[in-house]
Amino acid sequence: MNAVSTPTAPAVMSTSAAVNTPAVTSPANTPAATRTSATADTGPGTGRPPLFAPYTSLGDYTRAVAGGRGPLPVFTGPRTDLLDGIALAEEVYSGLRTPEPCDTGVVAGGPLPAALNALIRPLARHWVDDPHDLPDTGSVLLVGTYAHLRADAVQHTLDAAHATGRPLSLLTGRDVHSLSWMAAKQYARVTANAPVGVLSELDTAAPAPQADVWLGAGDVHRLDVQQIALGRVWRRVLFHGNGKDDQLNLGQFTLCGASPAAAAPAGPGPRCAYGLGCTKPQDKLIPARGIRAAELVLANCFSGALAGHAMYDPKYLILLNALDGPAQTVVATLTACDGQRPENLAWLTATTAAGSAALAMNRQLRDINPYPAFVQAGLQSSGLEPSHPHPHSPAGTDAFGPSDSPSPLNSTGSTGSSGFAEPSGPDPAVSADTAGGARDGAVDTHADTHADTHADGTGSGEEGPAAPYPPLHRLGARLSGLLDSGLLGPDYPLRPRLRALADTVLRDAVRTVARSAPDAGPALAAIAAETKSLDLALAHRFAKHHDDPALAFPTYFGERSTAAAPVALDTPCACGRPLRSYRRHGRVPAIADTVQTVCARCGDVANAHTGAVELHVKAPAEAAAGGTLHVVVEAVAPRDGTLNLGIVLPLYLDARVGPVLRRVEAVAGQRAHAEFTLDLAPRAAPQAYYFCPFAVQDLGMSVSRVHFTVLPRP
Repeated sequence: MNAVSTPTAPAVMSTSAAVNTPAVTSPANTPAATRTSATADTGPGTGRPPLFAPYTSLGDYTRAVAGGRGPLPVFTGPRTDLLDGIALAEEVYSGLRTPEPCDTGVVAGGPLPAALNALIRPLARHWVDDPHDLPDTGSVLLVGTYAHLRADAVQHTLDAAHATGRPLSLLTGRDVHSLSWMAAKQYARVTANAPVGVLSELDTAAPAPQADVWLGAGDVHRLDVQQIALGRVWRRVLFHGNGKDDQLNLGQFTLCGASPAAAAPAGPGPRCAYGLGCTKPQDKLIPARGIRAAELVLANCFSGALAGHAMYDPKYLILLNALDGPAQTVVATLTACDGQRPENLAWLTATTAAGSAALAMNRQLRDINPYPAFVQAGLQSSGLEPSHPHPHSPAGTDAFGPSDSPSPLNSTGSTGSSGFAEPSGPDPAVSADTAGGARDGAVDTHADTHADTHADGTGSGEEGPAAPYPPLHRLGARLSGLLDSGLLGPDYPLRPRLRALADTVLRDAVRTVARSAPDAGPALAAIAAETKSLDLALAHRFAKHHDDPALAFPTYFGERSTAAAPVALDTPCACGRPLRSYRRHGRVPAIADTVQTVCARCGDVANAHTGAVELHVKAPAEAAAGGTLHVVVEAVAPRDGTLNLGIVLPLYLDARVGPVLRRVEAVAGQRAHAEFTLDLAPRAAPQAYYFCPFAVQDLGMSVSRVHFTVLPRP
């Protein structure tokens, strides 16, 4: 295996993929077709006919499809930028294949050109006219241009496929020309012996033996990731890092979504849309369309946001940029995603029996993200098939498959069972404690199932929302989570006070105190007073330190928990879309249970300790640099008492919050009201941002995430 596994080891090249391609200084603006071929036996000028033929005229394209022989036709129209992807694809693919079709397909957004439809029809055995007519079993293919595959319209189909473990693929592109290019690529077979790679900014563990090339977190920060990514043909390659719908971060390098395609007038975009350059060095950008791979995975949040859910204009979307390149299969994420090493390994070890790479990854991810996070554009890639491409010769190969297989132009499509085994029962990836959690979650994801039975701790069954003291079991669990889980380091400033309170709670939980009314009252009053003081101390730290480790509890606890089944909420997201909430049960006692609330567009919009304050936030969706964003926070407390409310800003947002903190007296079950202002600096860069309102009560933390856009200064 050609793995980069130690901080001092040089990058190792696979002999089958080694290249002499120089580093590209401005990849986002360099035509991909100008780069050196990665192999000696593929690509133009090697003696074999081209696999793809671009046509600017719909008539010429139609005649080429009707002819049924020769190179795979692509209707590029005026999209000259697609020629770069076609040129790179000649290096990625060395022959043709007949792809395994989906069981049922549906076209969204009206009829396609007849010739394009003729190439698409063989990609599914049976076709229906509407997503609602899809059968309950079998794999699914959703077809349409990006604008027509509206996220809100297909979300039900995505959810249903995820719930039943069915493979689902998209066939899409930024317009009909990109869709034509995507359809043609489905019939190509990757060149033999191309390597499989994983490039991760976040994975710190040892390389996996199934990868020919492996770059972990340390390697990404010291090697020329651009050269490694662009300098070879890949069979399959996965990029893993933080990011959003326009980029994926790899140390100082960035996998970039900016396309030569035109943006819509006044369409929102990142910094570069306003002439401000990139947040990363310009010479370290890696264009997604320049990756020479049959299968490309974009493992970061929102990398595959569908129309209506993306923050930016399609010009900047990394999914669409990748689809314009040579990849026949692109796996990306619809929304927020906590995918890490387990999902990378699930992809790396996936086989054709998995149904699809995205399905294998979603199954692995269900214990932390119990919703469809990964989505696959394109059918199962030729990178998952045995490495023996069909010979490419006019006598031995039909343009659209082997000569002994039916031409897609003559296929009528038929119903039939999928080649993939359908699950016959509960997903085996979901553990028993998940199933139990689902039953809890179906009742109330916010309920604390271990609340004390009495307000003063005497156990006489009189607990209620007006209890003057925090329930001891809940408080003890939160203290354990803060002190014993590893969330807070040994030098955390509030650790001594938190430890002293934990010792006091443990001491006074003894029945000779807890069951003795004269002693229980003063003891619980002292605990309540110190808890209230610590609430304020924590809130002050959050307001002043955006990177306080306690604020990392959603990820830290979430990665050590098992998610229950999501429950639909009555309250919509700030964007107007439905919300789902689910409980995360700690795998070990020191990991406190938490609740996460997600929106298909906005991702995880709320995270909280179980039984903590619920937050409802109202704010405009955009504001101009130099202006003010008015924020209303309404908090619902589980019991009467003082709430500490504030807002945390990301480091890269140039703004100030006023006031720093608000303390309000809450009545249990009723909305307590607080208002804040975000004063945006005149030099704040126009792009998408978020801010995080928070609440602290009884050491229970609630943090919301609200997205908004900063517009250029008038």
